[in-house]
Parts: sequence; structure tokens; C-alpha cells
Amino acid sequence: MDAMNTDMPPPGASQRSQAAKSELLGRISAALKDGTIELPSLPDIALEVRSVAAERDLGVPDLVKVIQQDPGLSAYLIKISNSAHYQRAKPASTLLQAISRLGVPNTRDYASSYAIRTLFFMRNPSVKAQLRTIWQRSVYTASVAHVMAGRCNFAPDRALLAGLIQDIGALPIMAQLENYPDLIADPLALKQLLRDFTGKISALILNAWKFDTELVNVGLEREAWLRDKKPEPDLADLILIARYHTYIGQSGGGPLPCLSKMPAFHKLDLGEMEPEEGLAFLKEARAEVEEMRQALV
Repeated sequence: MDAMNTDMPPPGASQRSQAAKSELLGRISAALKDGTIELPSLPDIALEVRSVAAERDLGVPDLVKVIQQDPGLSAYLIKISNSAHYQRAKPASTLLQAISRLGVPNTRDYASSYAIRTLFFMRNPSVKAQLRTIWQRSVYTASVAHVMAGRCNFAPDRALLAGLIQDIGALPIMAQLENYPDLIADPLALKQLLRDFTGKISALILNAWKFDTELVNVGLEREAWLRDKKPEPDLADLILIARYHTYIGQSGGGPLPCLSKMPAFHKLDLGEMEPEEGLAFLKEARAEVEEMRQALV
């Protein structure tokens, strides 16, 4: 009941927020149709890292030269390399050790993750809280996906990146909200707006950033709960189940199907589920999920 109360708009605000929602819907729809929607750029450090990682004749020392220019990213990679998933007898204390432990492809993806994180913290103060909530859900989804991936033959680090990028389409929407204070004051209307458009815009952004089709589909179908594209599971199925778990016991997820009704659940074959709690094994893996979440925030 308390969670529902936090989503209720102030008295008399509903009509104004609905009008604001309709106006913003029209603007976003038109911008999507004519290709004029303003999309965020992938930060330069991520572009540089991806460029170096793509060159076959370049390697770890070359990545070190690029990444050491950004102390924040350097510290982030060292922190990730010392998480339980990568832990060795001796902790990594230098950037060279961290990248050597992570490997070039994973370093590339973690650099993108770090850069995307900065986008969620560089916006107008009026939407700071909402953006933080969106980012925290992405982090939790990514952490759950990382743990799940190891149990169903997906690359954990790629699953983590997929979880972090799925909500990137919320950024252009949130950037518009400073002109719509009534919509900011009505969480229910705002959540509906985000549900309607985030997936489509995420796909546009990821295409513009030249991410591969599999990752683009993760963004596009982030809440297509009943998707059933092919017999074998794909990365979008994994992220769907991970995201589903972020809504268990919370408001804001819209109408959710029963987990057992989702094709992705059966394709992934992740074991038994518990009423109200989702996958049973995730209950046992809470510490592992939390450690990864702490490494990402």
C-alpha cells in the first residue's frame, strides 16, 4: 500500500499531467517518425576504448595508455577485476593487472558500461531522482543477469552490459521533462510514458552507437514479456527474466504475467520458481548479486 501511495499525483494534478503526457507523446512520436529525435552520444572514452579493442594489432598495453587518462574509469576497472567473479589469490592493484585479468573484450564492455553510467548522472536536477531510479533498476537487472548467465551458457559480462544498456532510451525522454513539471509530479503518467517509448528509443540509440543486433534487440524488447521469437533462448530472453525480478514485490512494472507463462522462462530452464519470489536459485545467490551490484554503482 505504501508503494502505491508514493505514485499518486497531488490532488488536481491528474488532468494537467495527462495533458502534458499527451503533448510530450505527440512530440516524441513526431520526432521518432521524422528522425529528428535528439539521441545521446556515447562518451569519448568509451569510443576510444572500443576503437583500440577493435584493432587486431593492438592489445592490453594500448588500452592502458587510453584508459589511464581517465582516473575514474581506471578505478572502476580495478574494482570490477577484484570482484568475486574475477578474484585471484592476489588482488589487482594496477590498471595493467586489471585489464589483463578482464581481457580486451570485457574491458571494452565495462568501459562502455562506465560511460553509460555517467549519462544517467549528467542531467537536469529536476529529474535527477527519476534518472537515479532508472539507473538503479538497470544495475540490478545487470547484476541478476550476470549471475543467471553462468547457469545457462551465456557470457556473464555480455549479459551484464546488456542489462545496463536496456534503459538508455529513457534519457531523451527525461531530457524533455524540465518543460513538463506536471508530468514530473505524476509518477504514474511518467512511468506509462517511459514504458511506451523507452524500448524504441533504446534501439535507435544502440544502432547509432553501432552496437550489434543482439544488444539492440535487448533494448527494443526489454519488457516484451511474452516474446517468443525462436525455439532457443537468446540474450533478450535472459534480460527479460532478470528485469522481471526487479519488479517482484514492487510497484511500477505495469501488468506482469506469471513467470511460468513467459516463454523465456521455459527456454532458459533455470530451475524451480517460488511463489512471490521468482527463481529459487536467485534466493540462494543474493550475496553474489549484491556484490556485483555494489561493484557497478
